Amino acid sequence: MHPTRGWMPCLIALVACAAVSGCVVDSHDHSAPALGTLTLNWTISGADDSLVCSDFGADRLELVIYDISGVVADEVNPFCEAFSTTVDLLDGSYYADATLVDASDASVTVTEPVDAIDIVAGTDLSISIDFPADSFL
Repeated sequence: MHPTRGWMPCLIALVACAAVSGCVVDSHDHSAPALGTLTLNWTISGADDSLVCSDFGADRLELVIYDISGVVADEVNPFCEAFSTTVDLLDGSYYADATLVDASDASVTVTEPVDAIDIVAGTDLSISIDFPADSFL
């Protein structure tokens, strides 16, 4: 008897058994991505009064978040009067640009850089910035 003839019928039987029983092997990772959050709070000349937004002509905050390689990771545009926004981000390092804009998307302030955004999964990083009166165009 040839040495391979003994295991070949077993292999065929095993494959047939797996096919009949509906045995399925799933090699995909279905775990949720590792997300953390960035909460950005802003003030205008130290104030978070909704009237100050209209006084300076600011309609929204334009927040553009970049990953460490410079690729845009997210962009949000909350209303100025919110004075806070929260963004879900993957675990990692980021930086951002924050600018107050008017209803036509024109900048009404210089862009404030937001550096050293280190997101850790399952946590919230809270950062505060201020747009002083002299930052308005």
